[in-house]
Amino acid sequence: MKWAIRSAVLASAAFLSIGATSEMTAGQFLAAMNKAESLGPAALMSSDVRALRAESERVLTLYRSDVAKQAKAGGPRHSCPPPKGQGKMKGEELKTYLTGLPAAKKKQPFRTALYDFMKQKYPCK
Repeated sequence: MKWAIRSAVLASAAFLSIGATSEMTAGQFLAAMNKAESLGPAALMSSDVRALRAESERVLTLYRSDVAKQAKAGGPRHSCPPPKGQGKMKGEELKTYLTGLPAAKKKQPFRTALYDFMKQKYPCK
């Protein structure tokens, strides 16, 4: 139990130091997802999971804002997701996508990887 708490604290400190200096990479996000998954039910109370959720919400908010600006401008859109609240994205889908990325793409910002994932999941027709 002490080991799990110590690991969560260290991971949170690492996440905070990464966030303070630069954006989290796709590989770092995937590693944090895998670590949180390995905690099992304890993950629900983990600060790592809260940090991952906050990062994904931050990036999704940026994504929605960018797509809305593109739609308002009337030009081509990056992707065409359903209205907020109507589309469902499962964590497992994102994890599968991130796992399949080549090593070079795992070094890109998580934001870029998520935008690419959304373009693949919700292409404009």
